Amino acid sequence: MDERQVSEVNVIIVEDIKSLLMLKEEWQDIEKSSEFYPFNTFEWVKNWWEFFGANKRLWIVNFYKGDFLIGIAPFMITYGEMGLLAKRIKFIGSNNSDYLDFIVRDGYESIFYKSLFNFLEKKMDIFTVLDLEHIPEKSKFFSFLADNKLDYKYDIQDICPYVKLPESWDIYINSLNGKFRRNLNYETKRFFKDYDGTFSYVTDLKNLNYSMDKLIELHQARWKKRHMPGAFYSNKVRKFHKKVAEDMLLSGRLSLFELKDKDKVVSSLLSYHVNKKRYYYISGYDLNYDKRSVGTIMVGLVIKKSIEEGDEIFDFLRGDEDYKNNWTLLKKRNIRFVAANSNALGRFYINYILSENKIIKKIKSKFN
Repeated sequence: MDERQVSEVNVIIVEDIKSLLMLKEEWQDIEKSSEFYPFNTFEWVKNWWEFFGANKRLWIVNFYKGDFLIGIAPFMITYGEMGLLAKRIKFIGSNNSDYLDFIVRDGYESIFYKSLFNFLEKKMDIFTVLDLEHIPEKSKFFSFLADNKLDYKYDIQDICPYVKLPESWDIYINSLNGKFRRNLNYETKRFFKDYDGTFSYVTDLKNLNYSMDKLIELHQARWKKRHMPGAFYSNKVRKFHKKVAEDMLLSGRLSLFELKDKDKVVSSLLSYHVNKKRYYYISGYDLNYDKRSVGTIMVGLVIKKSIEEGDEIFDFLRGDEDYKNNWTLLKKRNIRFVAANSNALGRFYINYILSENKIIKKIKSKFN
């Protein structure tokens, strides 16, 4: 660990996995009193680093008021990324995490962000760029940019549809398009009438491995049919998601739903559950049941379950795919924020990365 003093705040930098594991208890404590997402949890960050941290430098910056942790900047450092000869300070989980942000204890936002900018201004040399991806637009980070002396720009990176859940399923379903609502009701009733159908979710570790393998199989089959790699394209990615699922289940944040015909899983949906918000991460369904709309039935059942459990938000995460418009018209945005020293090289870095962001968005739009 590396300790320094910034203003009235102590800064401790975690640079190795052993020190990260020692931070677990404090990290999980600050989660109780801050706005955070599944991708900021200790479970996600620790596993992401262990599986994908090769050729990167761990650089988690922790801010303390005395001995009291008030905020975490879960950074890593990369070198020469995308052909740019620069050192990038990034969030751990960049690229394959949907929402990334600072973890700040409620009531300490002002001192945290002022201390953060003060620290970064001292640490960033002319060859360093701050490249923060997938920041939710409502992040309090943006309220404190006036305290920042670095040059910066930002752009929209992702569109993220979500449902603001009402008090009852009836209220929600009656808010949907009439044709879609009738089809959903019809297909749901027909499935449970024609098949020995059950809807449930995994509750213990002994069944989790099989259920994750089934989710992966169903998801990959659809993408393979389209001659595309799918989300679980490598053994490393599959192992990562299975380990995260295990840790999330132990912490009470995983909901892996299954729709079955007798003992046969015909649709799976993996979600994370944090602070009365359910995050729909990924799903798959049996192509032999394609004409029975089992994927759509599954989403409806999960939203209904969320309402019954008192959730406030059902979040579809990144991606403005057309099918999501059937469920909601509410959308929020993720931002890509880039900052560097105030000089010609710094401005070049900023413009280069935001141009890169525009190209990636075009590719994703075409892919969707």
